[in-house]
Amino acid sequence: MSKFKHIAAVAAVSLVIPAQAFAESATFGASATILEALALSKNADLGFANVVPNPSAGGAVVVTPASARTCAAGLTCSGTVSAADFTVAGAPGAAYTLTLPGSANITSGSDTMLVDNFTTSLGGSTGTLIGGADTFQMGATLNVAAAQAVGTYNGTFTVTVEYN
Repeated sequence: MSKFKHIAAVAAVSLVIPAQAFAESATFGASATILEALALSKNADLGFANVVPNPSAGGAVVVTPASARTCAAGLTCSGTVSAADFTVAGAPGAAYTLTLPGSANITSGSDTMLVDNFTTSLGGSTGTLIGGADTFQMGATLNVAAAQAVGTYNGTFTVTVEYN
């Protein structure tokens, strides 16, 4: 019987594992870059100029970011158009993203016209602050109803810029 007690004691001792084998540690660093605040300024408003609607059919007037106008068949357009023009300033070489308006109405009293399909000269929604500044132009589409009421229509829109 003494042989069996001795074997059991050896087996119990061989299963003890030190607690240090289950812990490890590592060090790491942290960093942050502080950038100057972005500044967005408007240099010019978006202007569709003069439009005479067709009494029986509406249509679209498109002003491109290059200040070119396309007037739908049946509408008569005249006057000088202008794309909206903006300057962005901030950290040199930094990239930024634009958030353009989706659509909104311009009004004359209780009458409205929808402005939508905003586009920019950036060819997308991002730009780079070469030397700490960048400019971009923005065009859009004015949707004119058949026999649109006469008046001067105005409205405001919001463009947002943020660092990428």
